[in-house]
Amino acid sequence: MRKLRIGRLPDVSEPLRYRAAVLPTYVIPLLVLIAVLGYFVGHRRSAGGTSSAAARTARSADVIVQYPPGWSLTSDAPQLDGLSLTQATRVAPSGQAARAGLLVGSLPANDPTPLPASFVARLTHLPQTAIVDLVEAQAYRYTQLHVRGFSSTLTLFAIPNPNGPSTALACYAPSPRSPYMRACEETVAAVTIAGQSQTYQLTPEPRYAAELSATIRTLDRQRISLRRQLHPQIAAARAEQLARGLASGFGDASAALGRLEPNAPVEPAQVALASALQDARAGYEALATAVAAVSVPAYEAARARVASAETNVDKALESFALLGYIPAQSASSDS
Repeated sequence: MRKLRIGRLPDVSEPLRYRAAVLPTYVIPLLVLIAVLGYFVGHRRSAGGTSSAAARTARSADVIVQYPPGWSLTSDAPQLDGLSLTQATRVAPSGQAARAGLLVGSLPANDPTPLPASFVARLTHLPQTAIVDLVEAQAYRYTQLHVRGFSSTLTLFAIPNPNGPSTALACYAPSPRSPYMRACEETVAAVTIAGQSQTYQLTPEPRYAAELSATIRTLDRQRISLRRQLHPQIAAARAEQLARGLASGFGDASAALGRLEPNAPVEPAQVALASALQDARAGYEALATAVAAVSVPAYEAARARVASAETNVDKALESFALLGYIPAQSASSDS
């Protein structure tokens, strides 16, 4: 039988903690901005007459869009890798589709957040998330979106639909202050929702946010402390004890999460996080069992399982960031 040598666990990306912020301060001006844009769009609509407005109206993905004068339907708009939209409609300023425009379509319905995981994977970092009031609904507004291979400024709005696919409206322009970007955001602000009504708030609930933060903070402290001790020079008996402690920590976090009552937009993210926490618990239990049995193959398999599970926990927590929950600072800056 080969001798079991405790190997170092693969590093995980960031601490897990999320703080219980309800809304970032930058959201409030955006709420006002969208309301003002909606007023001006409505004013232009009444002043411009109905016939020209009707000629500039398109329906896509359960929304009706009235696009600006000088814009038209196009098939030349750029594709965004990872953002697979069905029922897609593209409008752009005349002759400028490569530089500016609006993409509208339905997002996949099997992701825990409005932004598909395939699209998030192509971002250089997570975007800034805000919750904004449109004329007829609330939406997530994602800015500072840096997509590999896409040089234009991109702002993406997502209107969730718990009973079906969410709607995405993506504005792109040469710069954030471009008149094209302003015109596109005005258009988004005034979209009409067809076939559904939004009966829930997207704004994070303070109590839920606080309890989620407390659960993840407790797990994070235990996780960092115990993993730091699980190094190659440690005795097998101590390694088994630490692995069981980590399994217990992830199990306790999953149980605490199960007692929380999320609102409709957050429920899929909570389900994904609970599943990832349970996988991590099972992975550490397998690690402890492998150490106790002095089984090299079982130990290596358990290490791989732990690494995958912890990565999935981090991804699940990214989902909360995309729903308006704010990642905490690192442990070193908080101590």
